[in-house]
Amino acid sequence: MLTIEQMKKSLEVDKLETPCLVLDKRIIKRKYQEIKNSIAGVKVFYAVKANPDIEVCRFLNELGSGFEVASVNELRLVLGIGASAKNVIISNILKPVEFIREAHRSGVEYFAFDSEMEVDKLSEHAPGSKVYLRIVVDNTGSEWPLSRKFGADPSMALDLLRYARSSRVIPYGITFHVGSQCMNPLNWSNALITAAGIFHLAKKNGIDLKLINLGGGIPVKHLKKTPKISEIKYQIEKNLRDAFSDHPGLELMIEPGRAMVGDAGNIITKVILKAERGAETWLYLDVGVFNGLMETIEGFTYELVSEKEMSGFVDKMEMIPYTVAGPSCDSVDTMFEGYKLPKDLTLGDRIYIINAGAYTLSYASHFNGLEPPRVYFIEK
Repeated sequence: MLTIEQMKKSLEVDKLETPCLVLDKRIIKRKYQEIKNSIAGVKVFYAVKANPDIEVCRFLNELGSGFEVASVNELRLVLGIGASAKNVIISNILKPVEFIREAHRSGVEYFAFDSEMEVDKLSEHAPGSKVYLRIVVDNTGSEWPLSRKFGADPSMALDLLRYARSSRVIPYGITFHVGSQCMNPLNWSNALITAAGIFHLAKKNGIDLKLINLGGGIPVKHLKKTPKISEIKYQIEKNLRDAFSDHPGLELMIEPGRAMVGDAGNIITKVILKAERGAETWLYLDVGVFNGLMETIEGFTYELVSEKEMSGFVDKMEMIPYTVAGPSCDSVDTMFEGYKLPKDLTLGDRIYIINAGAYTLSYASHFNGLEPPRVYFIEK
């Protein structure tokens, strides 16, 4: 986690124009290595959508990370920084034909699917590809469930694998996603047990699967207690050992996004207005839903720390509940209600949004002509 003290030690934060995102490369490196070394034999593919900053991707490529891309522009980004197409996978099951064609021409070998139509597209435009089936698994305990829009019901898995085998692609494995910001390590256990059942059934039907893609979901800390990677590792390795003992040489992939960059960055913002509206005190910041904090509209809550709380007299400050909103001319641009911050906040006071390295830049737009946060890096 990047602390405010570390930021101040490394950068002249008071001179940075807000809103801005400060990212610490040392933490990104540590998280990459921690995930890479957590599960024996796993290959890490960074989910570019979490933070597509070119310098983040370039740094991870230097560290040896692979990349999971979801669009032709993400593909061009990682290939443009020198990543090998052999280190790129595509787990998006909603791929336009043009994306499939360009990825295949570039040398990408691994594609996800969850429907017959997706197999048809891959068979025609990426023949010979290794395809892995995304299945629906339990997302209970995750703060951002992903089990409705994506994934085939496990009961359909064998039919879909057979369909892939009858096409011009290679049915190669199973993937799943336990839900973004998953707080329940047992979700990985349950998902692997389900995947193992599909592996065994497929083998009985002459389909020898070789790959498990563990997806994403490893959480970072905000206001709730989160499981450690060691707890998730235990559930994964236990079930790999127990449920896949008759599948030697299993290939393992994992797609961390938030886990790689989330707690490597903090947003610095400032107060642009404070106003009384009925019984509520509203606090407006120069960053909001449309230029960095889109996830808050689904109830995602960050830790906010005001510069005044850094004075050492926080225990003596009067804290009051605020409704915290962003700078746009849209009422949707409201992030938090009842968030306690110092009563005497005023124009220009700085607020730090902690562990905001993921899904802030990638969701940011230019709505109302507002700029996304500028990015600054701590190198060492």
